[in-house]
Amino acid sequence: MSARLEVPFTRYQGVVKPEWIDLNGHMNLAYYIVLFDEAFDLLLAEWDLDWEYTKRTGLGLFAVEAHTLYEQELLEGETVRVHSWVIEMDAKRLHVAHEMYRASDMQRAACSESMNLHVDLNTRKVTPWPEAQRRALEAAAMAHRGAAPDWVGRRVSMRRQTAT
Repeated sequence: MSARLEVPFTRYQGVVKPEWIDLNGHMNLAYYIVLFDEAFDLLLAEWDLDWEYTKRTGLGLFAVEAHTLYEQELLEGETVRVHSWVIEMDAKRLHVAHEMYRASDMQRAACSESMNLHVDLNTRKVTPWPEAQRRALEAAAMAHRGAAPDWVGRRVSMRRQTAT
């Protein structure tokens, strides 16, 4: 199992597909999530927690909460890069964050964070990480400690306008 500890992880690159463009002429919000999910899958492969792991063990990850911040529109054919951080983990949970950048100018287009549970797919119950995966996740969380982007943990709210 590879355990590269770059901070942040920066290996994912994707392209905005024509079928992802909505009537506004830019990538529909759902496909930001698709790209973040693909980046997360690449990250999970580092710890042998990818789809091969799920097929082999009957264990997998469920997202139980996610927050996405859309900052820039993305257009058909644009290449994106995703940077990812391990924010925190424990015996059964993994909290990650991602930032998506337009590769041509490295302008941040979106941010996402999610809480994920390790689940036994036979019982549909949360279960502890196997030892090797737990050690790899702990090492990643330690390497990323203190490096989380400042937007992590924000909540959705309407800011009050002051009368002028």
